[in-house]
Amino acid sequence: MINISRDNNLLSVDQHISGFRLEPIVNLFSGHVISHEVLSQLAAPSRDSEIFFANLSAADSVALFCRQANLLKSRQASGSFFLNLPIMALIDERLFARLLDVCESWITIEIQDAPLFDTCSRRHQLCLRERIKLLQQQRISVWLDDLTEGCIESFHRYAIDVGGVKIDKQAFWTLGKNPRALQRLVARCADISPHIIIEGIEDTHHLELARQSGASFGQGYLWPHKRWLLSDTLSL
Repeated sequence: MINISRDNNLLSVDQHISGFRLEPIVNLFSGHVISHEVLSQLAAPSRDSEIFFANLSAADSVALFCRQANLLKSRQASGSFFLNLPIMALIDERLFARLLDVCESWITIEIQDAPLFDTCSRRHQLCLRERIKLLQQQRISVWLDDLTEGCIESFHRYAIDVGGVKIDKQAFWTLGKNPRALQRLVARCADISPHIIIEGIEDTHHLELARQSGASFGQGYLWPHKRWLLSDTLSL
């Protein structure tokens, strides 16, 4: 587990993370870049980054989130940015207070483990709904990542109001073999929010499938992304 100081800066981030990648989020039809997702890159390329970040504690995730936000501020980056957080980062009172201190309207919080909402207690589910409302009052948008058929009904039941939803690349690649099934998932997601991003678009075939699905936005290696090395940012 990564060590964290009292001010939520990662003490040994250079031992784990080599830099940051900014992936564009693109309008599927106009090609206009509407935002970027900030992703951390591990120093050890052999490590599975998805497993590494999924296993971070909520406190570690908030520390990384704060570092990313401060980096964007120091570089005076223009535009809006998606930064990832787990559900518990919004539910934990101390961590949530830290987020309110750091977040600004150009930050969109992406709940990276939205399918786990079903496993939360009713108290935590209601708490998450209220925390999202508080963030929205501060003009901070919250999106749900990796939405699946299984968890959509729960978000409906608790009337969770979010800025948008993302469909995971694995779901897209699987359902892309059955365009009607993909369209059904997009339609279900649209019941939560009309703003839908499909991840994992890597070629023109993927792009056409995404356009036909009913979604408006896409993300993936089809579009060039920026990289910031940690060694370049430490002096900022």
